[in-house]
Amino acid sequence: MKIMLVISALRNGGAERVVELLSRELSKNYEIETIYFEENQNHYKISGKLTHLDIYNQKGWLSKFSKFLKIRSYIKSAKPDIIITFMDQTNINVLIATAFMGQKIIATEHVSCDLLSSQIWRKIRNFSYRFCDALVVLSKRDKDYYSFVKHCEIIYNPLFMAENLAKISSNLGVNLAKKEKLILSVGRLEAVKGYELYLNALALVDKNLLKDYKIAIAGEGSQRQNLENLAKNLNLNIEFLGHIKSVETLYQRAEILVLPSLSEAFGNVLNEAAAYKVARISTPTAGAMEILSHRKDALIAKDFSPKALSECISEVLSDPNLKENLVKNINLTKFTPQNIISQWSELIGKLKGK
Repeated sequence: MKIMLVISALRNGGAERVVELLSRELSKNYEIETIYFEENQNHYKISGKLTHLDIYNQKGWLSKFSKFLKIRSYIKSAKPDIIITFMDQTNINVLIATAFMGQKIIATEHVSCDLLSSQIWRKIRNFSYRFCDALVVLSKRDKDYYSFVKHCEIIYNPLFMAENLAKISSNLGVNLAKKEKLILSVGRLEAVKGYELYLNALALVDKNLLKDYKIAIAGEGSQRQNLENLAKNLNLNIEFLGHIKSVETLYQRAEILVLPSLSEAFGNVLNEAAAYKVARISTPTAGAMEILSHRKDALIAKDFSPKALSECISEVLSDPNLKENLVKNINLTKFTPQNIISQWSELIGKLKGK
């Protein structure tokens, strides 16, 4: 049986992480081909055949229609039995291009259902998804939203660190006493990541609680200058680190991670930080509500206001026992690659049997 994985580009994200895992593990039993339409930044090792299909080499209105013909023609010649597509635009492109061809299609969503602001595109997406054989999402909230899809399942993004961090996965792996007084945030400096909210929240925290802590933000983006100016105006001493290639070194040092996103379907950094025994604080995104347990292994703000986030930060800073317990209660078992590929194999088996 041949399985084809289709993604717009191979950059550095959660969808690409799943592509790497599926291509590696499924190639042990099936013929695997991965197709991408744009760039490959070579962050991940893709197993099996890797094909760049340039569907955007024509300009203007013609390109909007010719891309469907190119996708259809290639898939027709490749003859896959099952196609797994990643991200909404690619899902829609492939579903339209393969209409009436007979392949089984599994579409996957890696952003929250409400992130797509355009009502027109939302209707196109929702209509298209009625024709996929299965849809994989990252949270119960998204599964409930897509209840009109014939088969919808929750399968999380894998935590690759778990393969190499057996020690860290136990409470013995990281010496908490050796952690630095570092509050860390990791993510692109874009509006959806909520850093303006975060800086305003920090401004509300008692300066005596923050005086011994360094605050660092790892990430690059279009909002950087605005955020640096805001930090200055709020008299906050924040180190903007830019893009960090090996963020693991920061997780090793950090005591606390704050994820202030306005929307996250999952939030990979929450699990990455947990692997290094970092106490986690998050806004109440779909991803945080799905993978964190409030007051057990993390604190989740009650809403998206600076006040609510500042209260969580203040509580962790002022209560060492709480901070320690949030770390001790971390359990990453369900995010291991072995568990994730098991769920994928089961889903593929169901479709194969139909």
